[in-house]
Amino acid sequence: DGTCTQGQPKANQSYIWGLTEQGGKLWFGTLANAACILDGTAGGQPMANNLFTCEFGQSKNARTYPTIPASLGDWRIPKIYSWDLATGELVNRTPANALMKNTLGFRGAGSIDNIAFLAGPALSGTSINIFAFRADTGQFLGACARTDYNYVRGWKLVDGVLYVGVGSDTQGGVLRWDGAPDAPSGNFCWRFSEVGRTTADVANVTLYVDGNGQDRLAATTVPIRSPAGGNGAGVGVWISPVIPSGGLTSANASGWRLIWTPSQYDPDQIVSRFGYAGGAVQYFDGWLYWGTIHLQNSKALSIHETCTKSYCFGMPSNPQELQQLAQAVYRTTSIWRGRNLENPRTREIQLLYGESELPASVAPKTIEMKPTGWTPLYGPSGFGNTSNEYTWQMAVYNGRLYVGTYDAAILQGGTAQYGADLWRFDSSDSPAVNENYTGLGDRYNYGIRILQPLEDGSGLIAGMANPFNLAPGGGWELRVLRQPPSTAKKPKARR
Repeated sequence: DGTCTQGQPKANQSYIWGLTEQGGKLWFGTLANAACILDGTAGGQPMANNLFTCEFGQSKNARTYPTIPASLGDWRIPKIYSWDLATGELVNRTPANALMKNTLGFRGAGSIDNIAFLAGPALSGTSINIFAFRADTGQFLGACARTDYNYVRGWKLVDGVLYVGVGSDTQGGVLRWDGAPDAPSGNFCWRFSEVGRTTADVANVTLYVDGNGQDRLAATTVPIRSPAGGNGAGVGVWISPVIPSGGLTSANASGWRLIWTPSQYDPDQIVSRFGYAGGAVQYFDGWLYWGTIHLQNSKALSIHETCTKSYCFGMPSNPQELQQLAQAVYRTTSIWRGRNLENPRTREIQLLYGESELPASVAPKTIEMKPTGWTPLYGPSGFGNTSNEYTWQMAVYNGRLYVGTYDAAILQGGTAQYGADLWRFDSSDSPAVNENYTGLGDRYNYGIRILQPLEDGSGLIAGMANPFNLAPGGGWELRVLRQPPSTAKKPKARR
C-alpha cells in the first residue's frame, strides 16, 4: 500500500473451497491465505519465510479497519469464478455486493435448475452467506444471510433435490432448496428448509443406498466450536430416514441417526471426543466409504493439559513431557466403509486403513499403546503416510472411487514427500492404488480440496489447496484429470 520501500507480490487466494457444475460452466469460490487464518485463530504471530508470510495485525486490512481482529488480518475478500467448459474462458464473477465484505470464503457450492449457489461462513461468525447466479449467462441473482446458522459446507443433488450441510452454535442440520421457478429473487435464503438435525455441524452429504435398496442421505459431522457446544458430541457418520417421493422434508428432520463415532475406535477418551472431525463420504460399489479429519488446532492437547480426570495426562512439566503428549494425541486419517447401516443387527462396518493399537493416556503423565478393537483390512492410517491428516474428498469417476488427501508434510518439515495424495479404489474387493503422491505435480499443493466428475463423464475436476503465497506457483489451481478410454470401467448397475 506504499508504506514499504520494497516488497514482492503474493498469491492471496489459496484454496478452491467450493465448486459446482451447471449451465456448461464450472462455478467455484475461493478462500484467501488459509494457513494464516487457521494459525491466526490459534494466536499466530507475524512471520515470513521463503514459502509464505502471515501479517496478522500488521496487515493493511487490520491497520485500515480496526474492527478486524489481528487473527484475521490476512483475510481478503474471496473470489467467485466461472470456467466455460466449451471455450476454456475463465471469468471473475465476484459481485460488488456488501455481503462480500463479511464472507470468510466460499466453503461449498451447489446447483440446480440453472442456478449456481456459492456459500460460506460470515467473517463475523454470525451467519452463513449464500450467493446465487444464473449459471448459463452469469447473471448475479442476489445474496442473503441466514443468521440461524454459522457453518455451511457440502452440497449434494440427490434424486432431483439439492441438499446442503450446515451448523450453528447448538446443532447441525441439512437444508433442502425449495425454490420456485422465479427464485432466488429477493431474500431467497428462507427458501431453504431444514430436513435433517444432528448434534454436530454437518460437513459432507451424499447418497446412501441401504440394505433394502432404498435411497437415504449420509453425512459426516464435525465438532461444534462455540461456548454453547464444542463437547465433541455427535461427531461421526449419520444417515437419514428413507427419502420419500419428492425428497426429504421437515417431517424427516428428527429422524437422522448416528451410526459411527470415533469413540468406537480411538482408545484415548479425550482424543476420541476432541481430536476427530468427519471427512469425505461417498457411496461406492454397495458400500458407504468415509474418512476422518484431524485438525492440528483441535482441543485434544489443551484438554489433556488442563483436565483432572484419571485418564487425562495433565499439564506437562517439561519439554519432554509436552512432546510425549503431542505425539500421543497426533492422529493420521483413517478410512472406513459400511453397509446395512440402518439396521444395528445386520450393520457391517470395516476399517480399511487404520490402526489396531493407538496411544492413549491411562493415568497422569502415563501413555500406553491400547487396542482399538479393529484390524485394518488393507493397511495403516493415511495409506501409510503419517502426514496425511485429512481424507478431504471422495468422488466416483469411471466406475472407480478416488480419494484426495491433505498432506501436512511441508508444514511439519523433515524429509517426507511433499504434496497431497490421490488414491483410487478399483472395486470393493481390492485395496487402494496410488495415482499421485506429489500434489498432482506441484508439491506445494498440500491438499485436494475438490474432486468432482464432469457431468459428461469426460474427466475428473480437482480443485487444489495451496496456501504458500510467496512460493512459485502459489495459490489455487483448477485441474482436469482424464482417464484413457481403454482403462475406463463400465459402471455397475445400481441396485
